[in-house]
Amino acid sequence: MPLHIIRNDITQVKADAIVNTANPKPVIGGGTDKAIYDAAGLDKLLTSRKKIGDIEPGEAYETPAFDLDANFIIHTVGPVWDGGGSGECDVLRSCYLNSLELASQYKCKSIAFPLISSGVYGFPKDVALDVAKTAIEDSLKKYEMEVYLVVFDDASLVASKECFKEIKEYVDAEYVVAKAKAERLLERDSFRGNAFYPDRYELRFLEREFREEHSIDEETFNRRRQEIIDSRKDIKGVLGGKQVTFRDRLLEFQDRNDMSNVDVYKGYFGKQTYNKITNVKGYHPSKGTAIQACLSLHLSLSESYQLLSAASFAFNEHFDPDIVIMYCILNKKWRLMDVNAELVKNGLPEFDLIY
Repeated sequence: MPLHIIRNDITQVKADAIVNTANPKPVIGGGTDKAIYDAAGLDKLLTSRKKIGDIEPGEAYETPAFDLDANFIIHTVGPVWDGGGSGECDVLRSCYLNSLELASQYKCKSIAFPLISSGVYGFPKDVALDVAKTAIEDSLKKYEMEVYLVVFDDASLVASKECFKEIKEYVDAEYVVAKAKAERLLERDSFRGNAFYPDRYELRFLEREFREEHSIDEETFNRRRQEIIDSRKDIKGVLGGKQVTFRDRLLEFQDRNDMSNVDVYKGYFGKQTYNKITNVKGYHPSKGTAIQACLSLHLSLSESYQLLSAASFAFNEHFDPDIVIMYCILNKKWRLMDVNAELVKNGLPEFDLIY
């Protein structure tokens, strides 16, 4: 069978091409990306990667493998899981198809893939595995190639065993646990050093460690978390109390911060919108207006979550503009001109063009 599922560290797999779950920008990320850079030779690989430039999700490009036991490293950017209804599976499928096509062009006889997007990008293991399996099997109708799908953690291993009668395990369990913890620390430290990603990955690491410490399986944890997110309510509403409206919460923070009406709307969403918020029964703001209110009221990040929640919104930790807003709030950059400067600095449109 030309498709093999193996449990191993992908940097230890011998193949003509090793696939890297690359950062969209020519910078070093965490996890598999960091491990491949370290194994290949960080400076050499980064120099070669910079020649490619930005990579869009689903695309694939090659570099030399340098110190890895391979001929090429194929860099592909996986999609972020957003519930499955935004075309993520099609993009993920493109990662495999484009990587295999590129490997075929370079006459590769073997290729090793990680389980793309199944880490911090949030794809459920079984979904990520199913996409990988069908894409690879479809491609192997055209290409003569040995394909290795390299899984590492227990959740991926369990999902793989449900799809395959046999699975080759080349790494013992104790090594996997130790290596996984080391990779998580590297990944966490990597993102801690990048001011653009202050919280979202750190929260994922803490969440994962909490699950492991309390023996809570990932599926149950994610299902329960999604139920809470989908409720779109303040906790009092979830418990049966009266739902706090956006108007109520806004006026509460305005009073607490001793701000006038003009303080709240001037330079942000304007007097007319403010009057609608405070006078029109059941008025529901846009997400942009709700975020501007967080900025105009000089709210902390936790307070911003409360105000957005009252409007049935939340920050999306996988949406880059939301990450920039969170970063600005954390650093008390509340003026819209400062927010716009930060958005543009990170290659994004200005606030009004996004929200």
